[in-house]
Amino acid sequence: MAAKDSTVDFWSLSSSQLAERVGLIASADPSVIDDATRTEASQLVSEWKEALDMPNETFPDQERKVAQLDALQMRTIEILVSVNPSA
Repeated sequence: MAAKDSTVDFWSLSSSQLAERVGLIASADPSVIDDATRTEASQLVSEWKEALDMPNETFPDQERKVAQLDALQMRTIEILVSVNPSA
């Protein structure tokens, strides 16, 4: 997995792309990714689904959604970089 993603600029990925990549980590072979990382990635997958489905009608809704997506982006990128240290 490291070689495949070694040139990716994670900060340029969309929310759905980050969610997809953390999903790959969550479903990775246990011999490749440790259990703690896979467990956290699984939790993030759920949180991404919830955040992407949050309402977006009012300004307060938009603020909550943006704050949640920002937090998820940061933690997801931290995990992606830990799995791909050369990225």
